[in-house]
Order: sequence, then structure tokens, then C-alpha cells
Amino acid sequence: MKLMKRLLLSLAVFALLSFASCKSESKSETANPTQPAATLGTEATPPPGSVEISEATLQKDAQQNPDDPTAHFNLGGMYLAEGKYAEAAEEFKFVTAKNPKDVDALARLGIADAALNKFDEAIDAFKRAAVLSPQNADLHKALADAYEKAGRQTEAARERAEFERLQPNEHAKELYKQGKYEETVVELQKLSNKNAETYLVQGNALLKLNQPKEAADAFRQAVRMNPQYADAYFQLGNACDRLNQQEDAAKAFQEAVRLNPQDADAFFNLGNTYGKLGRDSEAADAYAQAVRLNPQDADARFRLALLRLKGGDVRAASEQYEALKGINPQTAEKLRQIIGQSAPSK
Repeated sequence: MKLMKRLLLSLAVFALLSFASCKSESKSETANPTQPAATLGTEATPPPGSVEISEATLQKDAQQNPDDPTAHFNLGGMYLAEGKYAEAAEEFKFVTAKNPKDVDALARLGIADAALNKFDEAIDAFKRAAVLSPQNADLHKALADAYEKAGRQTEAARERAEFERLQPNEHAKELYKQGKYEETVVELQKLSNKNAETYLVQGNALLKLNQPKEAADAFRQAVRMNPQYADAYFQLGNACDRLNQQEDAAKAFQEAVRLNPQDADAFFNLGNTYGKLGRDSEAADAYAQAVRLNPQDADARFRLALLRLKGGDVRAASEQYEALKGINPQTAEKLRQIIGQSAPSK
């Protein structure tokens, strides 16, 4: 029997709350640093060169490997994504019969049953999953929804309370998303079970309210509670920049890129900070990393070119000009003029 891997297929059922923003003041403004990996729906893009995935190919895999739970899990995921809930339920029933402790399969079985209005069956699946993964807030939310649809309000309220205990910031995040920044801060201040995300969201709201000092204090509390919180370091850097505390901003952005070396925005902001400190060589290196991670970043290419030009490397600046022509012609033309003005007269 061939070995297969589980596929991560996009699910549009029980959509979860999340939002993000731009590189000057945001990133994943409300990322949860403590949420367990298992969720009710995930999205992924197949890697380049992968075999095309379709219902037919997954059906064939299941037929060729009738006893393989992974083959049936993948087929069930495809059915679920296509809205074929009865077929999905059958596949996930097979998987959970083979492995009663498969949290992902139980969660997806619950989704399928709930979509079929089989709320008692959905409740059973979600309960079994929640017992196995009690810290997964999404499971408690799904269970609360299923109880509510079944008319079991007492149980629904209990599960909703558990969801709010595990995810205390959800209401505040919704307020933030609506642009109600003062209300966001007030809501978070009322919480008794604050976590690192609480202070990240609070800091973001305070930045929107143009209170960078208070925002910096919130971000520092976030990283005290979770020293691995790259997004909080990123935002701390932004707050320190607003306060013109460039040394502190540099340290924050350094931590952000150390913790998340694939973050092009953090490298860009680190380059800006080094530039303000007169550390041109380090600024150029940071911009170069930003360009490597995000070749379409016209701002990073432009600033990198200016630093190369300042260092006398016209050729390197011209390379950025050539790249910019296909990304942002206006910025490319601006750079061309600067390069021309800096060229020695004959």
C-alpha cells in the first residue's frame, strides 16, 4: 500500500474570525499565539509540481486503498469543500471508526452532520473531538452552535462561555475590525483572563488612537507574556518609531526578523530604522532581505538602490531600476532620474 499524506483543503463552513493589515502599522494584528494547531478548516496552496487534486483522483486513491484512513480523509475533505455533506460524513465516519482519537476527522464529521441538520450527530462528533483537544476554542464554538441549533440553550451557553474563556479577545477583535478603537481598549481592559494577544490587540487600537507610548507599553507586556511573539515585536518597533526611539525600534524589529525570518515587512521596517540611525550598510542588508523575500516590493527596491548609489555602486542601483520597470514604472522613472543626476559628467 502506498503512503499518502493528508491534504489541507479549504473549508467554508464555520468560518473563523481573523484579520490583518499593512507593513507600516499592522501585520497579523490579532494573530493568536497560543491556539492549538487543530482547527475546523485550513487552507493551503499545493506546492509547485504537485499532482493536480480532484474528486476523481481522490476517489481513485480511496478505491485503490480501501483500508487507508488517509485516503478516505482526503476524499472526505474534498466532498466537504464541494458541499457534498452526506458523502463527506460517510468518509469521516470511516476514518473515525478506524481511529476514534482522530480530532481532525471528528471535527469535520461534525461539520458535515451540522450542514445536514443532523445536530445530535454533530454534537456527538464535536464533543468527542473537544474531549481529545479541550484547549481548541474552535471546537467549543462549533459545539455551542450545534447545541443552539438543536434548541439546547443551556449547553450552548456553557460551550460559548468555554470558547470565550479560551479566546477572550474575540469581541474586542470584532470591535477593532469595525474601527471602534476606543471601545476595543475598554473591552480589553475589562478582561480578567488577559493573554499576550490581549495586549497585542490593545496596542494596535492605541496606535490607531495615536497613543504610541501606551501602545508600546502594551506591546512590551505582550512580549513579556510570550517572548516568541514576532508580531508583537513588529508592532513594538512601529510604536517606538512613532516615538522617535530608533534604537529601541531597531531592537524590536531585530527580534521580529529573528523570530520570523520570512517576514519581508519586518526587514523593510528594520531597514528604515537603520537608515534613520545612519547605519547605511545594515539598512542596505535589511532592504536586500526584504527584496529577496518579496521581489515585488517597489519601496524596498527603491530604497536599496538609493543606498547602493550613495555607496557609489551605480551598477547595483541600475539593477534595481531594471527590476522596477516591470513592477512600478513611476518609481523606476524616479530612480532613473536620480541615477542620471548622480552620474559623473564627462
